Order: sequence, then structure tokens, then C-alpha cells
Amino acid sequence: MARILAVEDHQEIQDLLAEVLGADYEITQALSGPEAIAKFSEQEPDLVLLDLMLPGVTGESVLGWIRKVSAVPVIVLTAVQDKGRTVALLKKGANDYVTKPFDIDELRARVEVQLRGRDGARQEEGRCLSYQELSLDPDTHQVSLGGRTVPLPKKEFALLAILLKRPHQVFDKASLYEAVWEQPYNNAENTLNVHLSNLRTKLNEAAGEGRFIVSVWGIGVRLV
Repeated sequence: MARILAVEDHQEIQDLLAEVLGADYEITQALSGPEAIAKFSEQEPDLVLLDLMLPGVTGESVLGWIRKVSAVPVIVLTAVQDKGRTVALLKKGANDYVTKPFDIDELRARVEVQLRGRDGARQEEGRCLSYQELSLDPDTHQVSLGGRTVPLPKKEFALLAILLKRPHQVFDKASLYEAVWEQPYNNAENTLNVHLSNLRTKLNEAAGEGRFIVSVWGIGVRLV
């Protein structure tokens, strides 16, 4: 059963979403921005229904955080009729939007469309990721560089997989940590730095020269 994270601060709307979608999907509720981020980190859902007007952290900020760590479909729930703002949200990474008060059948249909696309994408997840001479096979848990096998433990393998999925993107350290460890980035900088350092060393040793992971000062890390 697909998992949906419903992010909405009005309990009556949460109750409606649970009633409308609960028979077909596993629904997790979040009533604020910080709660949404925490629950997303605990277990990545298959789809997010995201209200914009949230206490603590805005829906737009939650969307931005999600897009740093995941490509999970996000449907925005909005009472705003401003088309310009809607277009801006789609450009920032939202997959679709539903205007409040929403039609129940329309909401169901839009959820089904996004989850069908998610299922199609999952069929691709088992395939190898590659960048230049570096390749990673999620099925066999193997990494190779220039024809040489690079043994990696679980966390380093997961870090490299994220970097390989978007080889030109700079990832901030908090997003990387929360995506791999699935918990908030609190006093965890040393832990992440040790794993990144070990990963760098192993890749550089296998290559014989050059660097594959570099720090971007004040932002994070990326592949080169």
C-alpha cells in the first residue's frame, strides 16, 4: 500500500483526507512544517500532499527541503488563486496542485496519476548509476571506478548513490545526512564528515589521481 504524507494544519481537512484516501493508501498526518520534515525523514512517503500555510515552517520551505533530498511527488493544496504563484511552485519542484475547496474525485485522480508515475520511476531505480568512469549498481551493492571494484559500507554507498543521481548538484550537508541516516541533522557534522572523508579517500585511491567529491565552501559537497 502506497504511503501518503498529508501536511495540513486544519484537523477537519486532515480528517477529510483520511476518509477520502485512507481506504486505498496509508496516510500519515503532519500538522506543521517541522513535523512534516521530521516524519518525512523517518520514512520517505510515496507522495506528499502539502498545504502552503503552515505554522513553524511554510509549505514552500518544506517543498524546498524535500527537493534537496528526494524526487517524491508533491501535490500542493492551496487556497490561493494566484496563477503566477502556482507556476512558481511548479518551477520549484511541485508536481501538481489542487485548489481548495477541492473536488474529492479530482483529488483522487491527481493522486493516482502521480503514484502511477512514481511506480514507473521505481522500475528504473534498480538500474546502474554512472558518471564518467564511476558506476554504482544498487542491486548488487557494487561500485566500480575505471574497471576497479571499490568496496563501500552501507552509509558511504548511500551517500554516493545520492550524489550520482544528480552529479552536478551541490548538496548541503544537512540534507545529505537526513536522507541517509533518516534523522534530524543535530550535532551530526562530525559523523557525516568522517563518512565523506572515507568515501573520498577510497575513490581517489581507486582512481590513482584526481578528485571525485569536493566541498563547495559555505554550501555543501558535489561530484566533479
